[in-house]
Amino acid sequence: MRSPRAVTKIAAVLLLGLTPLMAGCKAPGDLDRTSAPVILVISSITPAGDNFGDVVNDDGTVNDDEVEVAFVARLKASSDITAPELQEIIVERYEVTYRRTDGGTSTPAGMQRAMTAKVPITPNGSGADRTLTVTLTLTPGSQKLEPPLSHLISPGFDPDTGNTSIQTDATLTFYGKTIAGDRVTVSGGIGIQFANYAGS
Repeated sequence: MRSPRAVTKIAAVLLLGLTPLMAGCKAPGDLDRTSAPVILVISSITPAGDNFGDVVNDDGTVNDDEVEVAFVARLKASSDITAPELQEIIVERYEVTYRRTDGGTSTPAGMQRAMTAKVPITPNGSGADRTLTVTLTLTPGSQKLEPPLSHLISPGFDPDTGNTSIQTDATLTFYGKTIAGDRVTVSGGIGIQFANYAGS
């Protein structure tokens, strides 16, 4: 059974300000004027497991599509020496939304889920980032039994486009807070091509 290609598109977004990180600019913290003393960054989103985007298995069962998300928490100001234990970030929930990239109009339903992940702070001058990687559900198997994804099982094509696949961009938005109580959020995305690959 072959797997569709997944094109990862990481959109690192500064907390609350939604200001993009620009290569060659000053340190991210120097660009952000919000109250939280740290920024939460998504360093990668990658498919987890085999058959990413497969709608149905050979035996007729369906699986969740999962992704591995790597987080980094960085101090905003290069001169900040506040106690790092107060600046660690607890990610509490995430939501997933979809956008069609193939001309179709019907999209899989979005969802929200609770989670708990403690992202350690990377202190200034420490060198390598302290990364936390978690595995999360991107598309529940139950969603593949609902339109528009279920159309790829029967009648076997997407009514919007006539294609046997559905191509989307999935955006994951994460919400959390520092130990000190400052709210934080960050978004990132990954491309996913849904298709019925059973028997191929």
